[in-house]
Amino acid sequence: MAGKIYNLFLIRRMTERWLRLAPDDQQALLSKIDESLASTDGRRVVACDAYWCNEAYRGFGVEEFPDFDAWRRFADMREQLNWHTYVDSWSLLGTWHESVSQTEVAAPEPGKIYQLFILWNETEAYEQFPQTAKDAVWAKATETLQDTQWIVAANCYWSSEEYQGFGIMSYTDIDAVQRHFANLEKIRWPRYMRARSLLGTLWKV
Repeated sequence: MAGKIYNLFLIRRMTERWLRLAPDDQQALLSKIDESLASTDGRRVVACDAYWCNEAYRGFGVEEFPDFDAWRRFADMREQLNWHTYVDSWSLLGTWHESVSQTEVAAPEPGKIYQLFILWNETEAYEQFPQTAKDAVWAKATETLQDTQWIVAANCYWSSEEYQGFGIMSYTDIDAVQRHFANLEKIRWPRYMRARSLLGTLWKV
C-alpha cells in the first residue's frame, strides 16, 4: 500500500496491570513505545486528554507512518512489549483524505481545543438528494469551518466496515467550538451525517 498511514487511537483507560507499575517502570515502558515509533520513522501527530469532557474515554490521538510496512513494524514491536495488556483502547487506520490539502494542516498548539470526529456514513435523507443538493450541503458545512484548522483528515473505509473516515480539527477556544456546532445545527447537519465527536486538549506529559 502506497502513501502514509494514520493510526487513530482512543484510550478508554489504563489497566490494573499498568496502575500496579512503579512510576519509573511506567516511564520506561512509555520510552520504549516512543523509541519503537521513532525507529519506524513514525511520529505522533497529536495526542489529547479528553477526560474533562466525557467519562468513556481518557484521551485520543493520531500517529503517522511513512507506509503500511512501517505501521506493521511498530504494531509488532508494541505486541512484543505486551502494550495491549496495559491500556484499554481501540484504533482505526486511515489514509489522507483527498478533499483536504496537506498544505492546510496546522501544527498542534497548547491552549487550543481539539475536536476528534469519526464518520459512520451519510444518512438516508442525504442519499436521496440529487448531486446538486449534496454539493450544497457540503458547501454550507465548509462555511462553518472558518474558526477551525485541520490537524488530520483521513479515509478509513478500506480498514473498517463501520466507519468511513476520521479527523481532528483545532479551535482557538471553547466559544469557537460552540459557534461551529451552532452553525452545523442551523444547516441540519445531524440529519445528513452520522458521526461521533470528542473534544480534547493537548496531552500534558
